[in-house]
Amino acid sequence: MEYNKLPLLIRQSAELSQKDIESLLTVTTLPTEQEVDAIRHLPEIQELTNAFIGDDSTRNTHLQLKAKAYIADQDVDMAWKVLLL
Repeated sequence: MEYNKLPLLIRQSAELSQKDIESLLTVTTLPTEQEVDAIRHLPEIQELTNAFIGDDSTRNTHLQLKAKAYIADQDVDMAWKVLLL
């Protein structure tokens, strides 16, 4: 994937480092909408999304931090799914 094709939210993230973004760029295809929807019911994801209902900025920050943790664990696919929620 090319840097300029990343969603603006990722390119302008204060939470994701350049190294994190480089990891995200290694994927050849993004998760499908169905794959992203499949993680919505995971307890750790529900906790994040429910905690910040009505506060999109804080919600996005915490989702980016969760994605960063997945990247650190070498799970770039899951990081993408979280970022695409």
